[in-house]
Amino acid sequence: MTVSRRDVLLQGSVIGAGLIAANTAGIEALAQGQPPLRQSLANLQLNDPVLQAWRDGVAQMKAKPANDPISWASFAAIHGNASNFNLCPHGNWYFLPWHRAFLLMYERTVRQLTRHNDFALPYWDWTNNRQMPAAFTQPTYNGAPNPLFEPQRDASPTDSLTDEIVGQGVINTILGQTDFETFGTSRPRRNGSPQDSLDQSWINCEFCGDSGTLESNPHNNVHNFVGGLMGSSQSALDPIFMMHHCNIDRIWALWNANNQNSSDPLWTNMTFQQNFYNPDGSFYSPKVSDLYSPETLGYTYGLPAPAGPAAAAPPAAIMALNDKLRTLFATPNLRGGAGIQTFAAQNAQNATATAERPLEIPVEVDRSLLSAVARHPAPSSGNELLNFNAAREQRASGPRALAFIRDIAVTQHKNTFYRVFIDCDYLSQATPVSDPHYVGTFGIFGEHAGHGGKPAAAPSMAVDLTGTIKRLYGSATEHSGRILVQIQPVTIRAKAGPAGTAAPNRVEVAFVSP
Repeated sequence: MTVSRRDVLLQGSVIGAGLIAANTAGIEALAQGQPPLRQSLANLQLNDPVLQAWRDGVAQMKAKPANDPISWASFAAIHGNASNFNLCPHGNWYFLPWHRAFLLMYERTVRQLTRHNDFALPYWDWTNNRQMPAAFTQPTYNGAPNPLFEPQRDASPTDSLTDEIVGQGVINTILGQTDFETFGTSRPRRNGSPQDSLDQSWINCEFCGDSGTLESNPHNNVHNFVGGLMGSSQSALDPIFMMHHCNIDRIWALWNANNQNSSDPLWTNMTFQQNFYNPDGSFYSPKVSDLYSPETLGYTYGLPAPAGPAAAAPPAAIMALNDKLRTLFATPNLRGGAGIQTFAAQNAQNATATAERPLEIPVEVDRSLLSAVARHPAPSSGNELLNFNAAREQRASGPRALAFIRDIAVTQHKNTFYRVFIDCDYLSQATPVSDPHYVGTFGIFGEHAGHGGKPAAAPSMAVDLTGTIKRLYGSATEHSGRILVQIQPVTIRAKAGPAGTAAPNRVEVAFVSP
């Protein structure tokens, strides 16, 4: 199948509308010699050979003893288990490449175990298919136990994901990011200082970067929506894990068609030393730079592979913005610089966001910077190809405002969505996400009790305030010079109990000017 760059841009702008999802004609037209195609589960009948191979492979791995390196238990323990959550990176910029290699380990193993040499992991396109795929929801298949069924899930087969978590607006926000660290989560920090070496311990610095929308919303919240094992450090024991992460991986591949990965050697040169297995039981230890292109790894999503580490050089406005964002992430305790100003407020009273009472942290900012963001023309709306590209450049050419919600202590996070608003004087659980004060939603995934002798993890989130500031204050003549950053917890499912709480250590607001 020949897919032009124009097609990819068009698909990228409307991924939530389904044009990039199931494409049967495109699948049938795949050119000979292409690597196996990862397909949407929505395209596959229950008896499709791809699903048959996945059932067979999972069953064979589950039948092996846990001490066999090529077993279901062994592979899942690499990602994490109840006592050892120290190989898989979450909340830092190794999140995407590490999981790409983790999925590849399963894909290659199933090919060998089943002799299905064209097998490629299917993906769960939750933007277009909001309920759990049927292949995973039935306890039996053809009269035998279904190895893809997991009885501990909290979501029922009829529960549906919402636009707030996986809708077109969320996906377009993700694809609209131009810098890798705002798209794929930022570099790790310790005690305020960013990564300074290729020490392996930086990979496993849990939740010590700033999670962007891709990880903090659809990734984390789909895990918690499915629930059970999927909401815990043992999530890789649930066979739907791989289909969820294939969709995350696909979004990275789609983003790469228009954007460059980080070129920082601290990212590109990091080796995941003995983190994974080859099908013969030997270790697989790729560098991040080995993992840029799905096609070179033996699978495809039917998208053009980026040349080298990334796509072609972006327009000047985007390059200038990305340079400033990298400075923001890479400089310890940055308070100002060329085109960058940051303002911070501590949660001095250790106040906590609850469902009944949202948390409000006022951040005093330069009112001229706030005014500049508010008055810069908003990009044109719509999903057409030209609008999509023009909007990206227009956003990059104007001032931006980002909020970093740092070191968040949480309770009951597996049953909670955390909504972020600004300057909403009537905020409550009932305030809809369509409200003009709404910024975005994040979730918290995994365990945070300090596994493997490490300190307890306190995640940090990055959210873009630019669009909300424009909506609220674009026509205002005066600004207070203060942004009230608010967090409103909302329960995922009432039957599982009340929503949890959140207490960040501080909030920082950064203005990035052209």
